[in-house]
Amino acid sequence: MATLIITRSYEYNNMARNYGIYLDGKKIGTIANGQTKEFDVTEGTHKINGKIDWCKSPTIAVTFTKDKSTEIEIGGFKHGNIIMPVALGVMSLFFLIKYVFKIESNSYTLIAGIGFLYPLYYITLGKNKYLAIHKKNN
Repeated sequence: MATLIITRSYEYNNMARNYGIYLDGKKIGTIANGQTKEFDVTEGTHKINGKIDWCKSPTIAVTFTKDKSTEIEIGGFKHGNIIMPVALGVMSLFFLIKYVFKIESNSYTLIAGIGFLYPLYYITLGKNKYLAIHKKNN
């Protein structure tokens, strides 16, 4: 038997939810935020991907050899750990300026909207790239 070692990065935006790990389309387990797990797999080439709700990662093909381990890393979309808190901060600042200080600014409305569109892409059209997955270099 070969061993699949999956490491999930620690992130804020998906902290409370586990990722499902799929091998050849079948769920083999879940992985929590910041966790590393090992799975026994048969020799040969297998397709691996991760899923969370309706979003998933691209599928990667990995060849396993007898008595050897292969490491995979999985995490959220590119810059998701930075974009989500920044977008939340920009939106909060927008509401503070507009409703507390009563200042109208069309340019700031545009900036707040753009900060919202990046993560919106990944939960709609980019749902198949919401998670990033790649083989670790051993």
